[in-house]
Amino acid sequence: MLRYCLNRGEWEMPLGRATLAGLVFAATGCTTVRPVQPAGYLAQNSPDVVWVTYDNNVVVPVAEAEVRGDTLRGMRQGTQQRVAIPLGQIQSVRAKTPDKAKTAILVTGALTGLVVSVYELWISKAGSESGGVHCGMNEDALAIPYC
Repeated sequence: MLRYCLNRGEWEMPLGRATLAGLVFAATGCTTVRPVQPAGYLAQNSPDVVWVTYDNNVVVPVAEAEVRGDTLRGMRQGTQQRVAIPLGQIQSVRAKTPDKAKTAILVTGALTGLVVSVYELWISKAGSESGGVHCGMNEDALAIPYC
């Protein structure tokens, strides 16, 4: 929840909520639901849920999925109902997989935010004295203290 800070005249987000929002974003930012090969992927990764699309385009979320022989077995997500789907009746199986592009964007965004925050804090704390750092002269031939 954002709130307006009157004494500083700016918007702020409480640290706990900002951290929580960042963690939620990070958790979802690094995966994508993609088609997978059920036999190999399920054996190696054991995802929480996969989405099975039948030949007639009906989609069923399956938890605890595994392939035994020529059948995908598991539990219909959210219920205790067991399912056994012959691989021949499956059009596709989708699961959450790591997404390197989203991870790179997330890391780049976080680092950019960190650099901008540190820079803003540095500039806001600098005050009128710039410690000898000048960015040229203005039209009155006075040193410009900030770049």
